[in-house]
Amino acid sequence: MTPDGIFFENLNHVNLQQQQALDELANLFWLNEETLHVVIDHFQKEIKAGLADDRSSDLNMIPSFVTGYPTGQEKGTYLALEIIGMDIYACQVKLKGEGGKLAINQYQYKIPQDLMSGDDFVVLIDYVVECVSDFLGRVGTQEHFVYPMACSLCFAIKQTALNNGRIMSLGHGFSYPNGVGVDIAQLMHERLQLKRLPIEVVAITNDTVCVLLAHAYQHSSTRLGIVHSLGTNCAYYEPVQRVTKLRDHPCYKEQANKSMIINTEWCNFGSSRRTLPCTWFDRKLDRESINPQYHMFEKMTTGISLGEMVRNILIYLVDRDVLFNGDSSETLNRTHSFDTSYMYVCEADDSDDLEDTRIIIEDMMNLPRSTLGDREVVKRVCEMVGTRASMLVGAAIAAVVRHTVENGTGFDSEEGGCAIAISGEIYEDYPSFHPRVIRTLKDLIPHEIASKLSVGIVKHSRIVGAAIVAMMAEKNALEAR
Repeated sequence: MTPDGIFFENLNHVNLQQQQALDELANLFWLNEETLHVVIDHFQKEIKAGLADDRSSDLNMIPSFVTGYPTGQEKGTYLALEIIGMDIYACQVKLKGEGGKLAINQYQYKIPQDLMSGDDFVVLIDYVVECVSDFLGRVGTQEHFVYPMACSLCFAIKQTALNNGRIMSLGHGFSYPNGVGVDIAQLMHERLQLKRLPIEVVAITNDTVCVLLAHAYQHSSTRLGIVHSLGTNCAYYEPVQRVTKLRDHPCYKEQANKSMIINTEWCNFGSSRRTLPCTWFDRKLDRESINPQYHMFEKMTTGISLGEMVRNILIYLVDRDVLFNGDSSETLNRTHSFDTSYMYVCEADDSDDLEDTRIIIEDMMNLPRSTLGDREVVKRVCEMVGTRASMLVGAAIAAVVRHTVENGTGFDSEEGGCAIAISGEIYEDYPSFHPRVIRTLKDLIPHEIASKLSVGIVKHSRIVGAAIVAMMAEKNALEAR
């Protein structure tokens, strides 16, 4: 693996001081192959430690209690609720079988900004219940019928069963002091009952589990699911017998010959140990965040932080009189004012005068004027931050793939390969991000493994995975009677 040309090549219109500043940044943000392999080694050690207990790893390695694989023949009608970032999706899913056929009736709601934080977590849940009630009013209900529903939540949840779990951390921009430790299934059930809605919460799951299962319903070789958007996470299949921290749980013996989906919660990788190649920019961003010393991997790779990282670098260059003639603006000085979507625009700007980049700088960030050299610097900074993020994600995927291959669960015996399902706005909207992830992944694993990997992008159909979890919960309940 050699350094990307975007990191070290000379630009046409920057001055000497700007070129020297970019070279300095390039040396900070470029990750060579040796560094990435160190990240992989640390990651694999954290995986093994997290499977053994809940104290020795930054990776929580949370059991989902979802075992087995969808066949694409499942049938039934289920409700699914998904909370991801500021979006709520209420959905009625009809699984038709026949190799993965289905029908979806879905409605989207937005969480108001003032409900992203507060003193009482119940206020947020009551708003979610109001959305579910509105959705039922839209699709109609059947008399004397209680709908089984699975809830896919973006929060880190420690589960003890399919329908039981306590919130470990909120993340994704949410901040409720009394939210951590809540039995989310019980709380959701209580608030639904107060509203007298004909719904039974049969499963609590995770958005990443849903991505995996939504893809697996139509592609049976799917073994990894990844969400990369405002936050990030990865789920994969692990043999139950290797999850030794479940040794005292009934499922350890009852399902000893099965594989279970594990939530790595890789967003927290590198938070308590120096296992990530952090710069002083990363440490500054972390200190000024709402959750210092948590979710370091998330802060270095996801949409909630990438734009802020670019903004911090631009201000650093302004303060050194390298950029915009030393001038800033009220907008540039405001936290999170440089939206991550601006990075997409700047990176994709191939015009001779970088007109789209000028619009971002002057119209969106309210800088009085910019030279062509300034625009080249801004574009290059966006490319550096975005490239490093995608390389770290590629390395993390490589670590999980290597782990699953070593455990014998990475490849489907019939299809001879392994499918990876990925979902999230960065993958859908950031044109250069996904190709960089795949290039890094293929550079870091043996060719004979890389050649058998396939990657599928899962969009809003990920909520189908929640319906499949609901189906599995219902099936298990019937078998237990």
